Amino acid sequence: MTSSHTNNVILQSDDIQSITYIDGTFVITDGQPYDSGPTPKNLGKGQWEITVNCGRKKSDPVADKFNGLCGGALHEYAPQGGGGGTPDQLNFMFGVQVTFANATPITLYLAQGSNSSHNNWWIGGQNVVNDGKPDLILISNNLPIQVMRLSGSVSEIVFETLATSVSKDKLATA
Repeated sequence: MTSSHTNNVILQSDDIQSITYIDGTFVITDGQPYDSGPTPKNLGKGQWEITVNCGRKKSDPVADKFNGLCGGALHEYAPQGGGGGTPDQLNFMFGVQVTFANATPITLYLAQGSNSSHNNWWIGGQNVVNDGKPDLILISNNLPIQVMRLSGSVSEIVFETLATSVSKDKLATA
């Protein structure tokens, strides 16, 4: 019999101000139960936990949807088991709007797959750039303002600030 499980992923950054689930973006393998979530919760100290209560069975259609929304391998990353490509099969996926300090809110997609004997998490979207070194590019006023390196584990995605932009005023006087 198919059963539901509590599925958690942690997003880690002191710069995250809010995370909101985007209604209607949840996709799960046909026939799997879906009870509740995705529900973001601020745990404090820069940790945000997102919980989904649902079944886990990987399928091609979920991965196809994730890959299509994210834009392919250049815009996807899994800290464990990603291998620098795209997932062939995923259990479920959904979109969230994440607001980082001093940046325009961005849409990110999260998905759960499996790697060996563990479930693993994927992150993707247009602001994710994975050219061998996975980064998240934050934007303000249509200009890149910050680069964050992505890392983590099977159930945690960490955003580490690498660089911030120089103001236009400083560029004009340089």
